[in-house]
Amino acid sequence: MDHRLDTFSTAAANKFSGFTPMSSALRSNHSTRNQMLRRCSPGRLHRKGALTVFVLLFIFIAILMMMLVLNWIWLVLHNRDMQRRSDVLAMVAAPELLDEQLLQDRPLDQADDAIDAEYIVDLYRDLNNQVSSRALHIERSNVTVRAGRVNNVNLPHFVQTLPYNSLRVVLHRFSSGPNPARVLIRGFGIPDAADVTTASIVTLDSRVIGFRPTPTVAAPLVPLAIHSTAWFEDRHTDARDSNDNDRYELEVVLRSSTDEGTANAALIDLDEVQPLNLAIIPEQVIDGTWPLDLTNPICGPATPDQPLWVPALQTSPTQTSAIVAAFDAVCRSDDRRRVFPLYDGDGSESLGLVGFVAATVLRAENIGGSVDRLNVTVEPAFLVHSTTVTTTDPHVRENIYIHKLRLVK
Repeated sequence: MDHRLDTFSTAAANKFSGFTPMSSALRSNHSTRNQMLRRCSPGRLHRKGALTVFVLLFIFIAILMMMLVLNWIWLVLHNRDMQRRSDVLAMVAAPELLDEQLLQDRPLDQADDAIDAEYIVDLYRDLNNQVSSRALHIERSNVTVRAGRVNNVNLPHFVQTLPYNSLRVVLHRFSSGPNPARVLIRGFGIPDAADVTTASIVTLDSRVIGFRPTPTVAAPLVPLAIHSTAWFEDRHTDARDSNDNDRYELEVVLRSSTDEGTANAALIDLDEVQPLNLAIIPEQVIDGTWPLDLTNPICGPATPDQPLWVPALQTSPTQTSAIVAAFDAVCRSDDRRRVFPLYDGDGSESLGLVGFVAATVLRAENIGGSVDRLNVTVEPAFLVHSTTVTTTDPHVRENIYIHKLRLVK
């Protein structure tokens, strides 16, 4: 009874106060409706739309930047590949500038030599195209070859003037050319191709004052020095030309083992140690000079103003037959060229080297009969070698016989 009266009293009180309590379900529906209204409000929809546009724009820009970066990397690699090829083309063709007429003691004429250099560049360009993909081909119209001169390898200013000692090779693939350098990814306003240009200058440096052999490359230097007067004067006076190639030959002769006759040459010890180590001379004639054969890393400098003094012997030794056999082996080899030191003055016990010449070995013999006497016949030649040491002074006298390839640009 009391419980019913309390319930009736509560209901009556609520009725007269104007309040009717909601159920939990009604309250949940009311809260959900309010959240939906907040989510669908114009301000919130505007913020979500702006964020979506920003994300899409960021993705588009990221893709575009990635395309640009990939294209840039591709063109850089392509440029480096072209640079290597222009370097190689210049290095293989530059020796063609060496004028054969100088070896015949005639005036310099390099018109045909420049044409020969252009031919070698085109030959190696074609050979390179045969082993590369079509996209990397270099067409003939993409190549410019110029012969000129660099007076100082440390300041490589190239000038198209005689006498030529340098070759400039330019590779230029234009976007409008026959085989343009196409970009890796195209579209979105990115061009289909780009202009790529490389240039290489190789100089035949003739300021030779010495040789520096390496542990893997020997200097083609033989321990048989020639008197400078015999090379520059007697060779012209005698005018020997046994093979009719218009190059005057020289018979390099030692005295007999009985110390008779005259000599225009001397055996020398390149390690500058007395007495001469005659046992290693045949090996040096065939294989060249190695670092262990020298007291210092460099055989030189040897100039008229600064001679290199070495022990010498002008009398043919008991090992003459072995030395002759070594020179005979050079005559039968693929490359018969060797470097011979030059000296001035008397070479009885020691002599001062004043320079070097390159010569082709034609023959060698022991002409002493019952005694030993060394005779080696040589003729002028050109020689380009990687172990040649050159001076940086452009005023040092040039050497028309020996050169070093220098990639100066």
